[in-house]
Amino acid sequence: MQNTNLSLELSIARKVTDPHECLSWVTVVNDRYRALDRPRQGAAQVVDLKLRTILWRSRVLEHLLTRPPPWARTNPALLTGILTALNIYLTPSQQELTAGLLSPAEFAGLLANQGITPEGHPELWQTSGPGINLNIVANRSSSWPFRKWRRNSRFGRYEPSGEGVRYRGVDFLPGDVLLANVNLDGNGIYTSLSDPRSFSSHSAFFAVLEYAGDRFPVVIETYEKGVRPVPLNVFLGPRFCSYVEVYRHQQYSEPHAATINEIAAEFVENVRGYNFDSEDKDPTYMSCTAVGRFLHQRAGLTPARTMSKLHHPKIQTNLSKLGYTYFDFFAPVDFLLNDCFSFAGRIDNNQIDRLLARELVDQEFRRQFMERELDPGRFSFPYQLNRWGLSHMRRNTVIGRAIGLVEGFDQHNLPRGPDDLLAVIKIAEKEIGAVIAKTRTAIEETMSGHENPDLAELMNNPELNSVVERSLNLSWLPRNKH
Repeated sequence: MQNTNLSLELSIARKVTDPHECLSWVTVVNDRYRALDRPRQGAAQVVDLKLRTILWRSRVLEHLLTRPPPWARTNPALLTGILTALNIYLTPSQQELTAGLLSPAEFAGLLANQGITPEGHPELWQTSGPGINLNIVANRSSSWPFRKWRRNSRFGRYEPSGEGVRYRGVDFLPGDVLLANVNLDGNGIYTSLSDPRSFSSHSAFFAVLEYAGDRFPVVIETYEKGVRPVPLNVFLGPRFCSYVEVYRHQQYSEPHAATINEIAAEFVENVRGYNFDSEDKDPTYMSCTAVGRFLHQRAGLTPARTMSKLHHPKIQTNLSKLGYTYFDFFAPVDFLLNDCFSFAGRIDNNQIDRLLARELVDQEFRRQFMERELDPGRFSFPYQLNRWGLSHMRRNTVIGRAIGLVEGFDQHNLPRGPDDLLAVIKIAEKEIGAVIAKTRTAIEETMSGHENPDLAELMNNPELNSVVERSLNLSWLPRNKH
């Protein structure tokens, strides 16, 4: 894979001067990234290569659209081929630039491949998918449960591919693992604390559910009240996720599809709530990764082994103050590191600034959590209010039932885990999310002044790291007095 690394460092400005050379370059990088032996390479290097290739794609796209070489206007077919091979989502401003370089038919086809339904081209509607977005956020309840959105048959409109579908350049089959960087900034605190290095904050799984004779390709994910299906196009959209990689169980074969789909439907109905213990054998409460383990095991596939651990002594001590002692931690990266899974594709929503901001903040948060003493006495008043409410809901008091009616919880679907942790998790995520937003702005400003910024230079940029360190000033994680 080192050759891929070197090829990314070549001058983009020089490479895009010849369309054939540019297309060959993009194809070679794609092939080498796909062929990477991830378990042998190790999590840290795979994460670096992931970020490096995302940054590289965004820079190539920038060169092709904002400073288009002469051939881009005279040979739109080759430009279309390169943009299709890059397979990176176009922002509205980039769509406008692209429309000026391609024919209407070529532009419509490119949009369809990105999950955008082009007007006046019904022949591309299967390729583009449903073309409907819903206000659903990862891990949080929404006003769009399955029983509501399944009434719209357009959510079943995809290009068939085997037992699954082809969408946004990727073939999805039942049981596929989606390792996702979701756009809930601050989400994934635990993954940033575990070893080996975190690859993504969330994992979910592809399945096909049926209702009233229609088949709906969905992503099965945990959220605060259990397990739910999210429309495939919504989960993969730029509002929901910034980046997703798809991994397939190597033992999967066509007969597994129906079983996996049936089990997925059963999980949606029977899983009561979220579980902070990813190693718990009780299938009625699940973490995001446990869904995949139970799913594959029930279907007769070898389940993924736990490779990660909340290992550092100070991290364990601080988490213990919140009652959290589940230190064997089945993390999303473990799917990538298990030999029984192989890379099957990626969805790049062109949000490198958000990905880098999260990475920088996660690294600094981990550093502070390893060096400082957590002080629960410094949590804000909402924490105390949350603990009080959780206590009443656990005991099913009159007050607890009233709170549950408002929040959608009862004593049976409350997440399984320590109440001290439950009481503070959203508060902490909001504080950390604000730091990520500030860091993202700083990254945008830094990148705007560089034609071809290097990942290592960005991650080690003193000014960016200073912004993160100053902003991540959490009252409940105070600096050491000495």
